Amino acid sequence: MYRLSTSLLEVKGIGEKTAQDLSERGFSCVRDLLLNLPLHYLDRSTLGKISELNEERELTFIGEVTSISNFYRRPRSIQSATVKDDTGRVKMMWFNNPFILKKIQKGKSYVFSGKLSAKGSVVQPVVAGVGEDSLHTGRIVPVYSGSFGVKVGTLRRIYKEVLDNLAVDGDQDLSQVLPDQGLSKLLDTLEYLHFPETEEQVVLGKERLALEELLLLIRKSNQIRDEWQKLSAENHPPVVKVKAEDLVPKSIPYALTKAQLRCIDELVADIGESKPMNRILIGDVGAGKTVVAGTAAYHLVKAGLVVALVAPTKILAAQHLETLKSLFPDIQIELLTTKQIPDLKKGGIVVGTHKVINHLFELNPSMIIYDEQHRFGVSHRSSGKELVIKPHTLTMTATPIPRTLMLTIFSHLDLSVIDELPPGRMVVETYLSKQNKLDDFYAWVEKLNKEQPSRQILIVCPFIDPSDTEGFTEIASVETEYEKIKAFFKKRLVVGKLHSRLKKAEQEQVIADLFAGKIQVLVTTPIVEVGVDLPAATVVAIHNAERFGLASLHQIRGRVGRRDEQGYCVLFSSSRTEATKKRLQMFTKEHRGMKLAEFDLSNRGAGDIFGLAQSGEDGLRFANWTNLELISMARKIYNELNEKKWSPLLKLNTKESSLTPMAN
Repeated sequence: MYRLSTSLLEVKGIGEKTAQDLSERGFSCVRDLLLNLPLHYLDRSTLGKISELNEERELTFIGEVTSISNFYRRPRSIQSATVKDDTGRVKMMWFNNPFILKKIQKGKSYVFSGKLSAKGSVVQPVVAGVGEDSLHTGRIVPVYSGSFGVKVGTLRRIYKEVLDNLAVDGDQDLSQVLPDQGLSKLLDTLEYLHFPETEEQVVLGKERLALEELLLLIRKSNQIRDEWQKLSAENHPPVVKVKAEDLVPKSIPYALTKAQLRCIDELVADIGESKPMNRILIGDVGAGKTVVAGTAAYHLVKAGLVVALVAPTKILAAQHLETLKSLFPDIQIELLTTKQIPDLKKGGIVVGTHKVINHLFELNPSMIIYDEQHRFGVSHRSSGKELVIKPHTLTMTATPIPRTLMLTIFSHLDLSVIDELPPGRMVVETYLSKQNKLDDFYAWVEKLNKEQPSRQILIVCPFIDPSDTEGFTEIASVETEYEKIKAFFKKRLVVGKLHSRLKKAEQEQVIADLFAGKIQVLVTTPIVEVGVDLPAATVVAIHNAERFGLASLHQIRGRVGRRDEQGYCVLFSSSRTEATKKRLQMFTKEHRGMKLAEFDLSNRGAGDIFGLAQSGEDGLRFANWTNLELISMARKIYNELNEKKWSPLLKLNTKESSLTPMAN
């Protein structure tokens, strides 16, 4: 039997090399492996007919093998078979797979899964015997990341071996710790996630792990609150009082919204207290968080104090610098670089990336502002607690987090919400289109650019390179689309590309060329989701839009239409599922982040399990910021757990958990 703590070297089917490959990716024990969930699932549970095969989606069917052949076409061998059923026949092809000739026999029937190629054959189909207990077809099949260094078929067999022989201790299973709550057993939960029989089981399994994660967050939040109260009794930043008539600096060149004024009032009240601020500022894309945070910083600087603003990228730091200088020209605002630490003896704002954190003792800030707080680790956001004078801490995010969740999970934080957009900001027109309409779209883009050459277009693809991983072959990649688009425009428009695998210097050059107007069309991954504010960006197209969560789609859409000019967002999707179509159609009509979050909540579940997993967004692995029902349940269960012996399934990073986050 295996335990959650069992070393992977002890698992049947895992040799030293495989264990080393997995160890390099952070997997050392059975727990690590089981908590690595599939990226998505392939539905091979419903049988179809050969006549239903097409190029757009995979089909599972039973067919009789009528002929088999094996031949060579350098540099590879090719195996082929003709298969028939009562609706027709089709040619199957495999490359460099002589093993398949031993698996299938002429005159016998098998279960096949695949889709038609452009030439009318099925390439690299998955095959299993009729009635065989297969892990790869005839069921809902998990698809894992291809970055393991382990073949997907081997990986499925390893998961099966572990789950068939796993024993879970009672204090590790919430269903045994709290038997009256009606929770699924942990072993059943893991079976639901790795080998589901229905789509509903995947949903139940994910919610069960999400509950574990929420309980851990609630416990951590309570610990932070207790430690923060101790810190608050120590040295706090100087108290700065601001008169009501001086609340909004006269240098701000436009009228603020009621929501912005309310949030400024809350922040200014905090800096007037004899304890350090610990607040999160939530505002939708384009809601004006920078002017709100900047106003609080302005009043501290006027009192001769220093404020540090930490951004996740150099690009965003530079943009914050320019914005703040235009809003507050009468105070010193400097960019921190590797070559220069600003001298702010009379007070000022220093802007930079995480490098600012390395110089907090020299800067001695009275407030630290973190933009896009989930992009910084807990250790980063904890740095200020080592200062003699404990600084105010303000974190900003555009992630739509409902108030109820904030009060439950982040009980250690105060909350400010900018829940309206500035007047004059035009709503981005959003459309849903099919992949085969791309040429029409590019022709329209060229027409727009002729009307106004300064307009820029963003093309967002999920992948950098095309994938030959099972289930991912149809997903758009930057490298492929970049070549296609260059060929389409034939130098009539300048096309650039941007993704994380480019060297930092190359990325910065691309961004510089964009701001200089040298690039009209940018093909990119979702790297532009946060940190690239292009005033001239007018159109964004998103390939395989069904693969993105609504929050990500909303962030990407927010990259265009940012200079009081009409913006356009076009979603390309080949999905045929009604749930996905409904979700994307809803997105074309709704532009409020909180409403989109609520929609994701009410429609979460089976319709989304076949898209790419969105794990890791905003620091969460399994939970969803918008699942209020589950959060309410977590709070109730946590109160009962205080009196029980409970060993959490999930673990906090030990290096980070020993720190006291200033904001989380």
